[in-house]
Amino acid sequence: MKCYGKILYCMSIISLSKKSIFYIKNFGVKEFLRKTKGYLSSRIIRKKDNIAYSKLVKLEKFNETKIKKEIEKFKYKPLLSIIIPTYNTPIPLIKETIESVKKQFYKNFEVIVYDDASKDENFKKYLERINKGNIKVFLSKKNNGISKSSNMAVKKSKGEYLVFLDHDDTLSQDALFETVKFLNNKRVDYIYSDEDKLSYKGEREDPFFKPDFSYDLLLSCMYITHIRVIRKSTFLKLHGLNSKFDGAQDWDFALRLYENKALFGHIPKILYHWRKTANSTADDASGAKSYAYKRQQTLIEEHLKRMSVNAIVKQGFFKGSYKVERNIEGEPKVEIIIPFKDKVEYLKDCVGSIEKISTYKNYEICLINNDSREEETFEYLKNLKKDHRITILDYKKEFNYSLINNFAVKKTESDYLLFLNNDTKIITPQWIEEMLSHAQRKEVGAVGGLLLYKDGTIQHAGIVIGLGGVAAHSHRGFPGASNGHGGLVSCVRDVSAVTAACMMVKRSKFLQIKGFDENLKIAYNDVDLCLRLERLGLRNIYTPYMKIYHYETKTRKKTKGENIKDTGFFLKRWKYILKKGDPFYNPNLTHSKEDYSFRAV
Repeated sequence: MKCYGKILYCMSIISLSKKSIFYIKNFGVKEFLRKTKGYLSSRIIRKKDNIAYSKLVKLEKFNETKIKKEIEKFKYKPLLSIIIPTYNTPIPLIKETIESVKKQFYKNFEVIVYDDASKDENFKKYLERINKGNIKVFLSKKNNGISKSSNMAVKKSKGEYLVFLDHDDTLSQDALFETVKFLNNKRVDYIYSDEDKLSYKGEREDPFFKPDFSYDLLLSCMYITHIRVIRKSTFLKLHGLNSKFDGAQDWDFALRLYENKALFGHIPKILYHWRKTANSTADDASGAKSYAYKRQQTLIEEHLKRMSVNAIVKQGFFKGSYKVERNIEGEPKVEIIIPFKDKVEYLKDCVGSIEKISTYKNYEICLINNDSREEETFEYLKNLKKDHRITILDYKKEFNYSLINNFAVKKTESDYLLFLNNDTKIITPQWIEEMLSHAQRKEVGAVGGLLLYKDGTIQHAGIVIGLGGVAAHSHRGFPGASNGHGGLVSCVRDVSAVTAACMMVKRSKFLQIKGFDENLKIAYNDVDLCLRLERLGLRNIYTPYMKIYHYETKTRKKTKGENIKDTGFFLKRWKYILKKGDPFYNPNLTHSKEDYSFRAV
C-alpha cells in the first residue's frame, strides 16, 4: 500500500499527464518514480535558474552606436532572407514576430511570409496590410504543410542565407547582426544559437546555453533548432525540407547536412525567443504535436541506414529524446582493470557487483594490489584466485595511478580496456555492452558514463575543461534523476573528457598514444588521456545509459598539496585549450562551480 500511495502521489503531482503515461509505458513504474523525484528536484533548480536569469535579462543592454559601427566595418554584408511560414496565427503573436524583425540592427534583409492557406479572414487581411517594402507575403491556395510551405518560401527568396523564424516566436534585436558577424569570420552551412522561451505571460525564461556541435547529441535530441540559419545554396542542394517528416523536418535536414559533411557553427548567445503555446513543443513535451514525436524515431533510423550503421532506435529518458543502440561486432574480450589498496569491503562490493549484475560475459578482471597490508585483504584475494577470470597483480611501489594502469595493460591482452575504481558499484546490467557499443566506433576514443554518489546525486556526467581553473565534472551534485541543463545529463553526447573511475578505451588506441602519462601521478591523468585521444581526431563520448555508484577516493587519504605538480604539468601542456575554452561547455555558464549556473550572476 505504501508503494501504491507513492505512485498515486507522484501521478497527482504530474496530473497523469501524457508525459507520465509515456514514461511508465517505456521505462516502468520504478524508473518513473525515480524520474519523478528528479523532476521535482529539477523544478526547484529551474525556478532558481529563472530567478537568476530574470536578473540577467534586466541587465541586458545593447550599445546601438557600437553595433552600427561594427556593421559598417563588415566586409561581407549578405542579404538575409527571413522565412516565416504561417497558418492561422493569432494576430497579436505574429505582430510581435514581425516587430522583432523590424527592430533588427542589421538591415540588409528581406522577410518572406508564406501562408499555408489560412482560413482566418482577419489574419489574411493582416498579412495583406504588411505586404510592402522588404516584407513579401505569399498566399497559398491549398494547405501543403510546414515543409512544402517553407520550401516554397525559399524559392521566393533572394538572400544568400536563410533565417527560419516560427510565426509566433521572436528574434533578439542583435540576432541578424551576430549572424553576419559570425559569417565575416567563418562561412558555414548551418548556424544555430542559444535560446530561451517566452512564457504564457510573455516573460523570458528557461535559457538553454548550448554546447558547440556534437553529432551524438544531435542523434539524441534536436538541440540545434533555434536560431536556424542555413546557406541557401546548401539548402537547395539537399532539396530542402522533407514533408514526410513534417513537425520534425528540421531534425531530418540537420542529419542530412551532417551526412553531406556540411559545416556547423554555433553562436553562444541567446538570439531566439521560443514561445510556449498550447500547440508548441517549446512547452513541456506532453503530447503537443504528437505526430512529430512519432516521426522523429523514423528519421533517425533512416539516417542511420544511410550511414550504414547497424543499430536500433529506442525512446530516450525524456520525450523528444532517443537512444541509438548500436550492435556490437562479435564478442570482443574486455579487460576490467581495478587498482586497489586494502579497504576490502569496497573491493568486494565492486567485484561482486560486476560478477552478479553484468550481462556481458566475455570479460576478465585484472586486480592490481598496490601494497595492501591488511590480513582481511589477503584472505579475500586467496578466494578470488579460484576464479579463472580474475588475475591479481602485485605493484609494491608508491602510488602512481598512471604507472599502475599502464603496468596492468602490459600484462593483459584483451581488445578493450575498462578502467574502473575499486570504490564503485555497478547499477546497469548492460554497462559493458553500452560502453563497448561506442568504444568499437572507429571515430571514438574514450567512453564514460553517469556516476552517482551513494545518496543518488550526480558525481560525474562528463568532464569540462577549464571548470575550477583546470577541469571538473559536469552537473556534480544534481539529482541523479535530473535531465540536467537542456537535457544534457540524459543524452549521449560528445565531451572533452570522461573520468577514469569508469572509462573504456580500445587497446590499440590506448597504445597509439602510449597510455596514461606517468608524469601525472594522481590528478588529471584521465583528462590528459582523453585530450590526447582527441588530438588524434577521435571523439570522447558520455552515455547516461551506463550508471554506477562511485564512493570517490575511499581507499586513499589525500595529502595536502599532493596535486600541485600534476596541476602545473597539465596547465602547461593544455594551456591553449584552456585559453580557447571547452567546446562542449557554453561560455555563458560559470567556471567556478559545477552546477551549470549562469556566469554573470
